[in-house]
Amino acid sequence: MHRMRRLVAWSCLVPLLTAQHPLAPRLQERTFAVDGVERQALLHVPPAAATEPAPLVFVFHGHGGRAAGAARSFGLHELWPDAIVVYPQGLPTPGRTDPEGERSGWQHAAGEAHDRDLRFVDAMLAALGRELRVDRHRVHAAGHSNGGGFTYLLWATRGEAFASFAASATVAARALRGAEPPPRPVLHLAGRADPVVPFSRQERTIAALVAAQAAAAGEPWDAVPGATRHRAANGADVAVLRHDGGHELPAAAGPAVAAFFRATPRPNPWVVDEVRAPSLVRHVYASPAAGTEVAYHVLLPPDYLDGAARHPVLYWLHGSGGGGAGVGPLARRFLAAMRAGAMPACLVVFPNGLPNGMWCDSVDGRTPVETVLVGEIVPRIDRLFRTAATREGRLLEGFSMGGYGALRLAFAHPELFAAASSLGGGPLQPELVATPRADEARREQVLREVFGGDQAEFRRRSPWQLAAAQADRLRRDLRLRLVVGSADATLPANRALHQHLEGLGIPHEYIELDGVPHDPLRTLEALGARFAAFHRAAFADPAGR
Repeated sequence: MHRMRRLVAWSCLVPLLTAQHPLAPRLQERTFAVDGVERQALLHVPPAAATEPAPLVFVFHGHGGRAAGAARSFGLHELWPDAIVVYPQGLPTPGRTDPEGERSGWQHAAGEAHDRDLRFVDAMLAALGRELRVDRHRVHAAGHSNGGGFTYLLWATRGEAFASFAASATVAARALRGAEPPPRPVLHLAGRADPVVPFSRQERTIAALVAAQAAAAGEPWDAVPGATRHRAANGADVAVLRHDGGHELPAAAGPAVAAFFRATPRPNPWVVDEVRAPSLVRHVYASPAAGTEVAYHVLLPPDYLDGAARHPVLYWLHGSGGGGAGVGPLARRFLAAMRAGAMPACLVVFPNGLPNGMWCDSVDGRTPVETVLVGEIVPRIDRLFRTAATREGRLLEGFSMGGYGALRLAFAHPELFAAASSLGGGPLQPELVATPRADEARREQVLREVFGGDQAEFRRRSPWQLAAAQADRLRRDLRLRLVVGSADATLPANRALHQHLEGLGIPHEYIELDGVPHDPLRTLEALGARFAAFHRAAFADPAGR
């Protein structure tokens, strides 16, 4: 409890000062309260950051420097105006050339000075995250000299919060000693004539970074002019910009750092690679709920671009592991069925439910999959495309985790969806105590990351319990189908849910496919004409007349 009170105190924010800084007139002065001490920083905040996810960059000055000087020398707020850029101000700190600590700087190692500067960063991250739409996958840190050493310390102690780092005129040995930082790209800038941090010492740091990431030999990097790139299989590329200057920050530093940060976002699981297939388009948008960019694919029905008709929408929900690989084959199958007249002309939306997102919001709020789909994508589709924008014009369908999601979302939002089809759905059991298609570690991971480790939370969100809670409405106006193969490990849970629905008096179609395992394409092939027959019946009156 005491630790929690301290964390709250560290993140308390003193209101924004209205005055602009006289030496950096385009920046605003900001004061943060950190453990009872007022800490200052200069901020550039793009107007769009109030409503759309924006990158966040911290830039740390060297020993004896000032925030305004870092702003002038790096100039990242001008080179990357769409980013939130923060130039924090250090406190008096002892250093090799300043043993009495009369000039400003940053702690050199974890635990030093009661971690005052690490806590300062914690407070800024927390406060800016509350106030602005910070893109968690594009948070970066840069620093020069003592600020560069502190940048390496951030990697060692706060690496999970950042996407990449850039350090100039420094070494990393003390900051990284004994640490196992997460794999993150790093740009190191070194002057061959540096009299303070000899070039040979910086070269040893670079060599150690390359060895630690098992990175390849250096090659020119077109995205970062002047830099050499050592590619690493784990994504933690090491980039180096060597210059002929001394301990000062070279003119090329700002543009190189800005380009490096643009090129090194943390991998974003919300954005799947674009799939190229006939009539298939990908949309990427800034999601307020996810706090980052989100992507989805849409299959357009034949002749959509040449007509004016409104079409119903099928939302296809993928299984665990991610659905990128299945989008192309499914899109081609759906399009062929529509062209043959076997399936009604409709839009097919392929949203991204994350590898193990379970098509619901996680308890901790980090993966708001349900909110993204129901609160953002569904209204976007109706706004951007010619849809029959009624519940009768929307159908949910999915395989495995997607079948689970189709049922639970249709049960939870009967005002939005008039039909749901689950193929090989799972986990459909009342409690997540056994997972026939996943090992114990995977079961525990899903229970912890999505449901907060709470079986009661899993039960509350499950199709099993939602069906009972919504039984009266589901009996009246939900078209429902459960399909499972007789060789599918999810068969017992599907049978049990089928019997549960029968007991509740909820009408539904139940199909067991002889000899079919847990495989989406084989399931579709075994269904044959019955697959599209469900869609035809569901979309018989998409306008809801």
